[in-house]
Amino acid sequence: MSIAIVTDSTTTLTPEEQARPDIRVVPLTFHFGAEETYVDKVDLSNAEFYQRLKESSDFPTTSQPPVGAFVEAYRSLSAYDSILVLTISGVLSGTVESARSAARMVDVPVEVVDTKSAEFGAALILRRALAVIDGGGTFEEARRAAEQAVRRTDVYFAVGTLEYLAKSGRIGRAQKLFGSALDIRPILTLVDGEVHPHKRVRGRKRQMSALVERLSPCVAEGRDFYFGHIDAEAAARELAERLGVQNAEFSEIGGVVGCHVGPGAFGVACL
Repeated sequence: MSIAIVTDSTTTLTPEEQARPDIRVVPLTFHFGAEETYVDKVDLSNAEFYQRLKESSDFPTTSQPPVGAFVEAYRSLSAYDSILVLTISGVLSGTVESARSAARMVDVPVEVVDTKSAEFGAALILRRALAVIDGGGTFEEARRAAEQAVRRTDVYFAVGTLEYLAKSGRIGRAQKLFGSALDIRPILTLVDGEVHPHKRVRGRKRQMSALVERLSPCVAEGRDFYFGHIDAEAAARELAERLGVQNAEFSEIGGVVGCHVGPGAFGVACL
């Protein structure tokens, strides 16, 4: 049985993964005001997007893909027996609903899984499904591997300010971390796909130490790691080094997700 995967543009993929004939990416879009619309990770480089974010008086809004975009992706994979769809957290975007609506409009069997994550977290989940597919597993085994990975994936990220989460309306339960004390540095996590507070510390050094303390047990358990950042590669690499993660992977977070956490943010997903 042949199996294909569809995901959205907020999932971090390597160039090799993007080139696979059994993977399709359906892009989200973002808007600066009413006149400027861009396709995520296509129309602007990350550097161009974040420069625009800093300079624009309009805070960008994001849009889920239309149902038709998923229908087109599914139909382009009609040679496959079944399609597994992995989307950004349904709490953060309506993308999963577009994917599910489209699944009812095509003949090929489609199963949609909400990763309850994004970017490097979603990447780890997708890779677990790919490993099953590449190993000759069944569609049910690939779907089950993805669902198990969703439950086991932890994401933590450090931000210099909650300004961007507040502007975007994606701050979730991290609202309680707001404070007026000097140099407050929040650490956030995802719980069931929603942004939650993990810890609030004062200063970058304590923020880094708090991340190391939380994630060290994950290293001892031999879990997989993927580090992400927005113009903060040095911080992400420092975290990997302090954790002792060998052969660490790093990626820059794209605009759709990045506009919510802002430049200078960095984090890690572990599975």
